[in-house]
Amino acid sequence: MVWRCHKGKEASKDKGKGMTHKIAIITTRDSTRGYGDDYDDYGKIIDSITNWEEVSDEDYKTLTYAAHRLNFKIIEQPTDTKAFIAKSIADYTAIAKAEAIRDAEEKQKRADAALARKFKKELKDTASKKKMLAKLIQELGPEAVAEI
Repeated sequence: MVWRCHKGKEASKDKGKGMTHKIAIITTRDSTRGYGDDYDDYGKIIDSITNWEEVSDEDYKTLTYAAHRLNFKIIEQPTDTKAFIAKSIADYTAIAKAEAIRDAEEKQKRADAALARKFKKELKDTASKKKMLAKLIQELGPEAVAEI
């Protein structure tokens, strides 16, 4: 069988054969949960998912063109399975927990830095007040301070 390239050159159909895609098809629906006026949690809920199947390049293109019209999504596994690292939910949970710990540590560092800035300012204010008191004592004399 012969097919034509986009420039009109003939090519063997066997040349394009062998290109397969390992896919699954999912259908989803939107989900929004409100947490007050300031925050909404938006996400997707999967209604259905097919098993992983290998499809030809032609079928893949047909499905890709129909996906938007028929309201489904195609997910595809990479062809280089060595580079594709499947992760478990436990892996993602561990990653999320590590991220939460890192966020908490950064928050603590910011709080410590703010406290240090506040302490430094208070020290500066105390030193400034001592200088002002010394100046008042010099101007008004020690008796003025004793009256206070």
